[in-house]
Amino acid sequence: GTLNRARALLLNRRKEMLSREGVAEFGARFKLFGQNVASALALADTPEKCEEQLSKTMLALEDLEGRFSEFDEFLAQLATKREEVYEAFSSKRQALLDERHRRADHTMEAALRILQGVARRAATFATDDELNAYFASDAMVMKLRELSERLREIGDAVRADEVESKLKSARSDA
Repeated sequence: GTLNRARALLLNRRKEMLSREGVAEFGARFKLFGQNVASALALADTPEKCEEQLSKTMLALEDLEGRFSEFDEFLAQLATKREEVYEAFSSKRQALLDERHRRADHTMEAALRILQGVARRAATFATDDELNAYFASDAMVMKLRELSERLREIGDAVRADEVESKLKSARSDA
């Protein structure tokens, strides 16, 4: 009976120490996870990178959940953190998408203004040689091509194609 009592006492003491150690380890890992989230948000500078960083962060959170699954008191904290992380990445992704859309709008507006001037100027040439020289060397035509390329980089290939087709149309109309 004394031996069983000693074993039970030792087993309870061991569980208590493991519990305290688990709480301390969870606290440290949870703080480290918070720092990783902040770092991942800083690295996410495009909507695509936001998705990538969100996936990595959620994987790390699931690893944390798996490691401390026997501690029921941490599950609420982990669930709250999951929602916070998802909301943070979603809002950052939306802000980046909005910014990308604004840049595409401004670029397209500039391209349309330049196109009007190019079309007016192209209509003034009398010969094909003058027209070809104009479209080959004029700074505004080159700027339109640059804006079209910028729209492609932004991810708006439809508008880039529209600018290029309007440029070709202005040339053929002239």
